[in-house]
Amino acid sequence: MNIGIIGAGVTGLTAAYRLARAGEKVTVFDSSPETGGMVRTFQMGGTRLESFYHHCFNSDTDLVSLVEEMNLGARLRWKAPVNALWVPQGLYRFTTPGDLLRFRPLSLAGRVRFGLQVLGAKRVKDWKTLEGITARDWVCAGAGRDVWETLWGPLMRSKFGDSAEDVAAVWLWNKLVLRGGSRSKDLKNEELGYLEGSFGVLWDEVARRIRTLGGRICQGERVDRIVPREEGVELSVSGSLQSFDQVLFAAAPALLPPLAPDLPGDYAASLGELPYQANLCLCLKLEGPPLSPFYWISVAREDCPFVAAIEHTRLVDPAAYGGTVLYLSRYLDATDPLFSADDETVVARFLESLTDLYPLFYPDLVTESHLSRERYAQPVVGLGYSGRIPDLRTPLKGLYLASMSQIYPEDRGQSYAVRLGREAAEEMRRDVRRGL
Repeated sequence: MNIGIIGAGVTGLTAAYRLARAGEKVTVFDSSPETGGMVRTFQMGGTRLESFYHHCFNSDTDLVSLVEEMNLGARLRWKAPVNALWVPQGLYRFTTPGDLLRFRPLSLAGRVRFGLQVLGAKRVKDWKTLEGITARDWVCAGAGRDVWETLWGPLMRSKFGDSAEDVAAVWLWNKLVLRGGSRSKDLKNEELGYLEGSFGVLWDEVARRIRTLGGRICQGERVDRIVPREEGVELSVSGSLQSFDQVLFAAAPALLPPLAPDLPGDYAASLGELPYQANLCLCLKLEGPPLSPFYWISVAREDCPFVAAIEHTRLVDPAAYGGTVLYLSRYLDATDPLFSADDETVVARFLESLTDLYPLFYPDLVTESHLSRERYAQPVVGLGYSGRIPDLRTPLKGLYLASMSQIYPEDRGQSYAVRLGREAAEEMRRDVRRGL
């Protein structure tokens, strides 16, 4: 088969590799000059870094298996970092069950109820039972209103804005289960992994193997139109027509209808109605010692412009970058003026709050900065979300869709995107065998 893939992110590259390894002819198109999607990299301190912070859990079996398959397992380093929670009352270590018991912004009863709900989440056998209840109602019923108002409410509003109280409990349940699945047997340590040299090393190797197997990766080439034909699918790429037996669209669903006007109207409308949050991610290189003992600080304060501060060099040796590396992440609606503000405005807004979080920080410590923006960064999982997920097959014969919105009930992540890419490749090959 001759297969076209639109999107050179994790899902698109994984699908391309699996198809090429199976003997199919593959061509990948991406309008960006870089591969990797949200795992694309840039240079900081003479070393590559992801534009959006990344690590992996030891439960990310699909990603770890691919790392091993690419002969990069020796470069995957594991560490048990210390995390914290920043609330109006102050900064609290928040890594172990013992830290929860010492979290005084909640009453002792609230702490116990919270812990019991976390344990109970791991015993949920059918996640679909949580699709009809919001995260807010689930937390309030299981742990109490004070737990929602003190902890989860501010965190959820920081991530989902006005949609926070509409997010289904299944989204929060997955976060609790994922975190639990990455802990050591004594429940004390959360083990996280990072690929020496950045995860860009992995995706470079996947791209190299695609090319070695005869595939093509066309960077900086934009697909203008997708046209179904009696036999196969035709793509207009930078004004030139190319024909394929099958096409996989590996990007945000809302981007597909403008390129494929032959899609049925109701289907096209449903793709446009799948909500996403945008993201601003600022990466800073700083002189001097570490800012804190914490790798990940979750921000449960609505007066702060970012939802998480990730001191990357608490997971990776700062010598690799010649200083401290800090990520600041903000989720927001794409219509928020801050998302379209100039870089200087965003950086200044973020730095204002850093002095409140880190007593050792002052702006002159910043030696390098890099701001990344992503329009489709986080699907908003509402009630009954499984009924809204598009199938891998679109209504147009030979055209397939694989996107972050279809990683469910899990949330976005490299490992799940790898799994989705593999599943898309398998489905496309099965359809050929079935004559579909």
